[in-house]
Amino acid sequence: MGTNRWLPTILSICCGLAAPAWAAAEETIQPLETIQQQVYEFLTAQHRNRAEPPQIRLSNLDPRLRLPKCGAALEAFLPGGAKTAGNTSVGVRCPGPRQWTVYQNANVRIFDRVLVSSHFLPKGTVLNATDLKLERRELSALLSGYETEPERLTGKQLRRALMAGAVVAPQAVKALPLIKQGETVTIVMRQGGMEVRSSGIALEDADLGERLRVRNETSKRVVEGTVTASRRVEVGQ
Repeated sequence: MGTNRWLPTILSICCGLAAPAWAAAEETIQPLETIQQQVYEFLTAQHRNRAEPPQIRLSNLDPRLRLPKCGAALEAFLPGGAKTAGNTSVGVRCPGPRQWTVYQNANVRIFDRVLVSSHFLPKGTVLNATDLKLERRELSALLSGYETEPERLTGKQLRRALMAGAVVAPQAVKALPLIKQGETVTIVMRQGGMEVRSSGIALEDADLGERLRVRNETSKRVVEGTVTASRRVEVGQ
């Protein structure tokens, strides 16, 4: 009977001694949620100027991970080659006194209004404002790039046809050629230190520095030269 009477007291004392030791052990481990929170805040900050906040999904860290509790503020960073959108990875480091680094995988979806074709546009179209409209798209899916400012596209020529609703990537357009087929140019021929000028008709489009075939208006002879400034085609260089 005497032993049973003292048993609750003994258990109470034992538990009271064990609890502080367990709690102390937990306090020396960095909570994984603090690492994930640092990653979330870091990725959010990369897109703070966007009209629509990013959609961020973090993968689960290994629950068996036991890192010493950091004695300083955690630092998040992008590893070399990592992106701030799509599937990415963010590093989190503890600068000290017991240093460590861990990497958190994440998926970041960014949405914005980008320029798309308002209707079917054939190859060679010189774009104007009515050819373009803004639509909401996920940016990480636009691997060829995109534009959001109409003035960066208007006045440029399509390299290929675009279906209605297609994103107009920067590579899809080019500046209008300096010289267009059928235009009159000045042919400059240099030979033996002499320079002879004549008038010719361009047989194709060409930009500055490109080779261009030209028909001499007087002799009807076709020559080829390099397009230079002032709409000249220099032959014999």
